[in-house]
Amino acid sequence: MQRDVAGASLTAVSILAVMKLKRMGRASALAIVDGPIDETEPESCREALLDRIRGRLPRVHSHTISDAWARSEEQLNRGSECGVCAISFHDDEYPPRLRKISDPPALLFVKGDMQGLHAPRALAVVGTRKPTPNGGALALRSGRIAVESGYAVISGLALGCDTAAHEGCLEAGGIGVAVLAHGLDRVYPAANRDLADRLLDTGGCLTSEYPVGMTPTRSAFAQRDRIQSGLSDGVLVIETDIRGGTMHTVRFALEQERALACIHLDHLERFHSEVTTRGNRKLVEQGDAQPIGDRAALIEFLNDLQLANATQPAPKPAPAIRDPQMLLGF
Repeated sequence: MQRDVAGASLTAVSILAVMKLKRMGRASALAIVDGPIDETEPESCREALLDRIRGRLPRVHSHTISDAWARSEEQLNRGSECGVCAISFHDDEYPPRLRKISDPPALLFVKGDMQGLHAPRALAVVGTRKPTPNGGALALRSGRIAVESGYAVISGLALGCDTAAHEGCLEAGGIGVAVLAHGLDRVYPAANRDLADRLLDTGGCLTSEYPVGMTPTRSAFAQRDRIQSGLSDGVLVIETDIRGGTMHTVRFALEQERALACIHLDHLERFHSEVTTRGNRKLVEQGDAQPIGDRAALIEFLNDLQLANATQPAPKPAPAIRDPQMLLGF
């Protein structure tokens, strides 16, 4: 599913223009631009937008909104030149799963084929940037198994678990979606530019809520995580410390009532001593995540997701499955 990237819709321009004003974020933008805009009336659109903004910011000047409008058009058109299209919350192409979360992006920028954003089944695979060798291998295998089970694979293109999950997806010939925390005119980390290109070449896409020119920030990475879980039916945690960045995705998954699972190899002594699995152990102990101890358990988790709507409460965590013949048999 490709979308023409030439030119930006008035709806997208209007939303971005509102977000460029002081004290205006995505929620304010969606409150002001509360539906698709007539593409044939740009002048009246700007006037109507100015009236709505003045209802919230009485002292805003017309030249301020005109400047924000011009900068938004320029930024969106620059994105088009990079092969990036802008999808507004009001567009039909907006991912249906993401539309249902409590804090959806007002704009979603996409480079590549959008089919992964609308896949019938989607699994987010996340974890630490510094996994154990075993964790990296399991991320690779999990990405492969997800594809073999009919899932698109969502991850963040970070080093470590994300990279391995994307690689597993590509090895199995699947559709991958990389959710980034910056404008799509760059790839961060730079070491994964080739991986990003391969995702695009095989029918996947890069997506972000940030327009071109935006650089990554700590807060942007945290906000990105809600999109990873929001695009998915469920989230699989490979390895994470208790305070690792992955726990942002975990928190969003629970808030969004996504099914949550994590690798839990409690038969291995080192699993109980690794710093990078402390988060896994805590999630299972608290009953927040379904423990995945082998390939069969992961496949069962994925099969259960097919039977449950992503907006329904996540399945109650099941006991860990321990099959000595299948452990690490991912």
